[in-house]
Amino acid sequence: MNHLATKTAGLIEVIIVSDNHGDKNGLRKVIEKHHEEATYFLHCGDSTFPFDDELMGKFKMVRGNTDNDDRYRRVQEIEILETKDKIVMVHGDRQKVQYGIDQLINEFRKKEPTIILHGHTHKVNVEMRDKILIINPGSIFDPREGNIRTYAKLKITSNCYDVEILDINDHTVVKEFQFLR
Repeated sequence: MNHLATKTAGLIEVIIVSDNHGDKNGLRKVIEKHHEEATYFLHCGDSTFPFDDELMGKFKMVRGNTDNDDRYRRVQEIEILETKDKIVMVHGDRQKVQYGIDQLINEFRKKEPTIILHGHTHKVNVEMRDKILIINPGSIFDPREGNIRTYAKLKITSNCYDVEILDINDHTVVKEFQFLR
């Protein structure tokens, strides 16, 4: 399990992307926009880049169904010590998230996550279920929900989770969510 420390006391900013399917420009745009304030960059799979690709070195990533490099792990568990959060990150294809998230939650509930991140559907989903924050950031390359290519910014404070879904083109907020911890 990875233990992570913060850049800024009291506020963690996590940038979450998924399903870029070979699009390096989208990933570069996200890094350039958020490199100063982001504590972590997480990728929910289907980059299609090899594990040792220079750009992927900026991200903690899981293996998606179109990733051929078996050096990527299928599941990442990340503990954020300062906020006592535990993130479980998967792509979601093996949990059949295209049919809903029940199997995803049931499979990882025993790990006691506070946050589960996934991709695969290319559709934004943000919800709190059974005291677990679930985030699918959509796709920064091939969205299946409207025509907006999206990614997510998660801000963690001592009392809440703020989630912004952002447009990759101009980084404007498309949707916002707030959940008390």
